[in-house]
Amino acid sequence: MVLSGSQMQIGTVGIHPFTRLGQMESLEGARMLERRLDVLSNDMANSNTTGFKRQEITFEEYLLPQVDKTERTAKGEVIKTDFSQGTLHKTGNPFDFAINGKGFFVVDTPAGRRYTRAGNFTLNTKNQLVTQEGYPVLGNGAPITLEDTTGKGVWMSSDGNFYVDETNVGKIDIVSFENPQALKRIGRNLYQATPAAGMEKPEKSLVSQGYLEDSNVNPLETMVALIDLYRAYEAEQKALQSADQMDNRAVNNLGKSR
Repeated sequence: MVLSGSQMQIGTVGIHPFTRLGQMESLEGARMLERRLDVLSNDMANSNTTGFKRQEITFEEYLLPQVDKTERTAKGEVIKTDFSQGTLHKTGNPFDFAINGKGFFVVDTPAGRRYTRAGNFTLNTKNQLVTQEGYPVLGNGAPITLEDTTGKGVWMSSDGNFYVDETNVGKIDIVSFENPQALKRIGRNLYQATPAAGMEKPEKSLVSQGYLEDSNVNPLETMVALIDLYRAYEAEQKALQSADQMDNRAVNNLGKSR
């Protein structure tokens, strides 16, 4: 199942404690390929999602102690998010915003403060700037109200200050974290802070009004990776079949020798 907005996060999220022998080694390899498929499929599904950040998965070997005091090898999965800047494209919509550099917009959800790179906002019935899900976008720690009473429009300076009817009405909150890799993906292109991410701090990145940040997924590269993955999975299947055939021959030969 493909996760919209991708809900996987950094850390050792899986252990494969199989010995490196025959079928177990091939099975371990196949399981790792399946996990990589999950990540790549999620990236591909979000290649057109505003502000989406691709993920990378690696595998690290561990030595795990067994009951008999010996050790066996196992692999742990480590998933990291690529927070590199996506391409900015012009929309002309005065309520579309894109961050140039590090940082996240801050939104107020029923579950608390959450963070996003997706700046495709709109106004609710209270003239508050909100996400597509209706969550208020914060400025100076409070919901931003943009009520144009004279028809002169709403605009933002590059440092994030809002002007309505030529009057400054506040500054949008842009924050960053010491360890953004520890942020937890919770879907809908939102992140949740964790103790490992550190405290949020103001970020001075510039903001472009009338622009959106594209996903940083390269569809062509991801498709090539999926093809390579398919071939690798076929190889693991053949290895399993070969191991089964060897076992069958061994059993048959053992029976004939008696």
